[in-house]
Order: sequence, then C-alpha cells, then structure tokens
Amino acid sequence: MRFLVTGCSLAVLAAGSACAQYVISAHAGVVQYVEGRAYLNDQVVEPKFGQFPDIKENQEFRTEEGRAEILLTPGVFLRLGENSSIRMLSNHLTNTRFEVLSGSAMIECSDVPKDNSIEAVYKGNAIRFDKQGLYRIDTEPARVKVYEGEAVVTDGSGSLTLKGGKASNLNGVLLAENFDRKDTDALYNWSDRRAAYVAKANIVSASTASGSSSYGGYGSGYASSGFGGFGYDSFGYGPSFLGGWAFNPFFGMYTYMPYSGFGYSPFGYTYFSPYTVGYAPLYGGLGGYTSTGTTRLAGITGNSRMGLAAAGANRSGSTVASSARGGSFGSMGHAGGHSGGGHR
Repeated sequence: MRFLVTGCSLAVLAAGSACAQYVISAHAGVVQYVEGRAYLNDQVVEPKFGQFPDIKENQEFRTEEGRAEILLTPGVFLRLGENSSIRMLSNHLTNTRFEVLSGSAMIECSDVPKDNSIEAVYKGNAIRFDKQGLYRIDTEPARVKVYEGEAVVTDGSGSLTLKGGKASNLNGVLLAENFDRKDTDALYNWSDRRAAYVAKANIVSASTASGSSSYGGYGSGYASSGFGGFGYDSFGYGPSFLGGWAFNPFFGMYTYMPYSGFGYSPFGYTYFSPYTVGYAPLYGGLGGYTSTGTTRLAGITGNSRMGLAAAGANRSGSTVASSARGGSFGSMGHAGGHSGGGHR
C-alpha cells in the first residue's frame, strides 16, 4: 500500500480548502510521506486529507514493510527504511533529538542553521549533525556513516568527528573507517528519489511564490498563492534565516525553499528561492529542460554540487537577467545576505 499524507502537523490550519491555506507548525517531527504500513505509538498511520501526523516528544514511530519520510527542522529530512523505529526525544526546532531504536535511518541535511542542534541517539551514543550533508544510522550492525558533511559521535569514552566517506561502529570503541559511498541499497536509492521529488516540487513552489503580487513578506505571498509556509518569520526567524518549508498543493507535500539564493540537496539537486527560480531547468535555465523538471548537478562525491547553478549568477549581488523568465531578478543576495550562489 502506498499513500501520501497531506496537510500539516498543525499549530494552525485555516478552515476551508486546507491544502491551499497558510500553515504554521511549531515543532519538528511531521510525518510527510509513508509507503507501506507505519505506526505512531502503536496506532496505524492512516491518510487524512489536509493533515500530517505529528510525532510528539516521547512518542515512538515505526515502519513495517514500508518506508517513511519525516520532516525535522526546515531542510532536514529523516527517512526510515523497512522495520525501523525511532523515539522523538525533543521536537523543538532549535533542539531536535531523536532516538534510533531499530532498523535503518538516513538523515538528509540540506540546511543546518548555525544555532540549531540536530542530534540522533543510539544506546550510549549521541550523533550530532553540524553541517549540511547525508548521514546514515543502522542498528544491525550498529554503525554510523557520513556520505557527506560532518558528524560528531560521542559516547562514554569521548568524541569522534567523522567526515565524508568515514564510518564508525556504535557498539564498541569509536574508530573512523573508510567505506564505499557508491555501495548503495534500497533505502539509499529511495531517499534519492524522494530528494528528486522534493526538488521538483520546490521549482513549482518557488515559481508560484515569485509570481505572487504579495511576495516579499513570504507568509502573505504564500497564502494568497495557495502555498503555506513554515520555517520563516512564523518561527521567529528573520530574513537572515536560510529557508523554510513551503506546502505545495499540486504535489500534496512540503518542499524546502531557501529564503534567497540557492540551496542544495546532498544528492545533487538544487533548491531555488523565489528570487533564483528563473535558473531552474523547468524554465530552460542552467542544465536545460528535463521531463522531470529538475536535474542532478553532481552526486555525493561530486567536486561541486553548486558550481553549475551558480555559474550564471552574479556573485556581487547585483540584478541579473533571466531570458527564461523574460525579466530580471532582484538582488541575488536579497534579504538574507546570501549573495549569488546562496548558502552552501
């Protein structure tokens, strides 16, 4: 069985057409997508139009013959494989902690704000994700892998920093070892596909927000365009915050949207802001048009994921023209100070 849970975790959901209204959430732990069978505190997760299940603190979430995608802080995705389970220890946006109980979990960090703490726990180990990247935790055997980025693993004996291409066991002495990042499995490949789908939804959401007459305040612009957003000023973050979630009613899902400039998925996909969406391949921009509406700039082991996307941007932050949109963007460094290529 496959279904998409549509709606929000909800702090506020306006009446009427739920998917087309402004949505605000104040917590991490939104269950965005489930394939197969999943349980929240032993209750079967069932699809309800206009709602997302919300994993509260100390609640457990598990899959059986299926997979799940959970939204943590804006830009951070937690994806569980089959027969996997977690417990939410803290669902605060600035302090997100979850415990891996069984199975396999992949953590895609496309945006990690400096003051946010994102941490996974497995038995006596704490794994902190300090940088954008891709990470994996398995319980059989107990092991953490860093495909890209940087993770700090701490146990009773000390700490170990792991960078891209390094792994460590979690049931003994912490020791950094090499692993083959090209050796993938079903969970990795599924996570890659989900990242591509999120990137495709991003292009549509960013384009709609950009074309809105109310765009500029983000919240009001998204609402009038049918795109709810959370992760911007709703959470107390000003324009210097790197980005947030935006609900896409056409795809029935949330996508990540940078506040300005470009963002990226460690799988190689680009996230566009409303100011830079004219470079998206959907419009025949850099990378060319594709049937999927998005292109992979580089993989996990690529030298520069953002090199191609940033090539046509004016890094000085001045106005640039876009033949794809038939007009000009505003400053590429608008609002957040992320000039040109945006954050990396």
